[in-house]
Amino acid sequence: MSFMNSLLTATRASSGLTLKTLQQRTFATATETASKGFATHVQAFLRDFKTNEPLSITDLDAKVFGSPLRKDILHRVVVWQRDNMRQGTSSTKTRAEIRGSNKKVAPQKGRGKARQGNMKAPHIKGGGIAFGPKPRDHGTELPRKVQEFGLRVALSTKYAQDQLTVVDSFQSIDSNKTRDLNQILQQVYGEDDGTMLLIINEENEKLELAARNIPRCEVIYVEETNVLDLLTYDNVFVEKSAVGVLESSLATI
Repeated sequence: MSFMNSLLTATRASSGLTLKTLQQRTFATATETASKGFATHVQAFLRDFKTNEPLSITDLDAKVFGSPLRKDILHRVVVWQRDNMRQGTSSTKTRAEIRGSNKKVAPQKGRGKARQGNMKAPHIKGGGIAFGPKPRDHGTELPRKVQEFGLRVALSTKYAQDQLTVVDSFQSIDSNKTRDLNQILQQVYGEDDGTMLLIINEENEKLELAARNIPRCEVIYVEETNVLDLLTYDNVFVEKSAVGVLESSLATI
């Protein structure tokens, strides 16, 4: 009887040890799997704008430049932007605003014809417009988080399509002549490279003066970055210091 008790105790101890070992292995596997996770950064070449030569490799925040590509978010933000861009100045005159007499043009009865009022009625040529447009605000509202999400998606789309270039600095442009900047764009980037959006962080008067007469080139400050411009232009060039501003304002989720 004592032999059976000893055997049962040993079996239970062995089962407990096996279960504990199995639990440890399972926990270790789960820890190893969780430690891998998703990449927090994506990489891009840091280039010189005047030569397009790579200088080094820089890390970009994956929350800003590696977000999921959501066409529905881009559509919502673009529609919101274009709504707020509308002037809303279209206007027509009603019958009360038309210049002319209010005299009744024909007797009410006895003619055998339809009743007529004055000549400013909407169905008369030259009369007022019924339910015509009046000056109004066409602007719509969009949550701030959706606006920021749209910027992240737009930047990530440009990065995924290899249309985003990070440059060291635009301060290397030492001439305010359109001819000199246009020569750089043609020789380095080619005439068929499409339109270009240059995003700067600090005031660069020479670059702004040189680019303002080039139809395919636009210069904006990093605070003015918006989804519509990012999608309108074929290639986006971002100054390295401007990347830090974008990441600090958009990476917080």
